[in-house]
Amino acid sequence: MLSQDVRIQQAWRRITEWLGENASRHAEAMNPGADESLIDAAEEEMGTAVPSELRAWLQLNNGSTGKDVVEGHLYEPHPDSVFLPGNNVFLDLRRAAGVYQDLRASGADWQPEWIPFAQKSDAPYGYFLDTGAGSAQAPVMYFAEAALPKLAFSSLADFLEAMADALEDRGGIRALGNRVPYGPVTDSGVLRWKRAENAP
Repeated sequence: MLSQDVRIQQAWRRITEWLGENASRHAEAMNPGADESLIDAAEEEMGTAVPSELRAWLQLNNGSTGKDVVEGHLYEPHPDSVFLPGNNVFLDLRRAAGVYQDLRASGADWQPEWIPFAQKSDAPYGYFLDTGAGSAQAPVMYFAEAALPKLAFSSLADFLEAMADALEDRGGIRALGNRVPYGPVTDSGVLRWKRAENAP
């Protein structure tokens, strides 16, 4: 049986290869992988540990926000940053720590063990890993403003494998923490996720 870290590496390779061939604008928005010092700094900033599976992913690519910074200034997420299911941004460590702190300070009952890794570019909706769930692997939860989090996937590996399968036309992905399958649609090199029955 493959470890979750290996499954993540394999699924992410499938995803990035697909993006390179079908939606290269998103592939070009990827940051290089994060080194241990960056991950350690994010842990110190948040005051909680980054789980090993998220470390494994971030070491491959530190988010999809490579086009969000121009001449040292951070701008609103570039459209090319948005490609994860649910049309979310893959957060880099700096952005993840900022989202974490904002949610902790918002009075939204955000728990210290909830580590965000994806969020919509224009609203507080996205995905986090629940490292306090008491299971061997942290489940992927979907969060939305003024709503209780919903279980989306039992692990980060499951999430990325489902995304890779959907991109390779092996069925829809049940994004957004609900039962509705979503499928990938590309237009002019841009990937967006729509209800599967509406996807070509």
